[in-house]
Amino acid sequence: MFVSQPQYEFPFPPALEQPGSQHWRMVELTLHAPWFLLSVDVVDAEIRDCSMTRTVCIAWDYDLAEVLRGLDPDLVRGIVCMMPAWASPNGQWSSREVREVWMCSSPAGQSVLLLDAAGQEFDCGLVPEHVEPTTKDLLLRVSPAKPGRQPHSRRKTPPAGNRRTRRAGARKDAA
Repeated sequence: MFVSQPQYEFPFPPALEQPGSQHWRMVELTLHAPWFLLSVDVVDAEIRDCSMTRTVCIAWDYDLAEVLRGLDPDLVRGIVCMMPAWASPNGQWSSREVREVWMCSSPAGQSVLLLDAAGQEFDCGLVPEHVEPTTKDLLLRVSPAKPGRQPHSRRKTPPAGNRRTRRAGARKDAA
């Protein structure tokens, strides 16, 4: 889904790059389908009250769900779904802030269901026609960001009671 060319590789300082990584100043989307930006706090292993935010581009909703299963939900800062022109009200690429990620299951298969900041449910397209019984498992709920919190700044990690995200292990069975 994301592709680049050698002439767009960014010459990253060797002392700062991760082994085997490549850096790009330009990528192309080869498929006009929804994709995601996932922002996660990374806490310094030596200085626990110091963190920074990393943002990952994820091509598919199933990959997003898989990544979320392996993350500490308290470290998720936000999720944005980038919607292609054909799926956007303005006919151009647009974004939707994701507040909840659900995995839906039925005998017909599985799908990922998203809830945006306006409370609207949406999916990314190719969803099986679910048949009864259908279950919904909440993978992650992201609370709205607090005003004044600046991205990419050095800051203390908020206390556990003041975190913006939490994982809900609740199951919701559709009637």
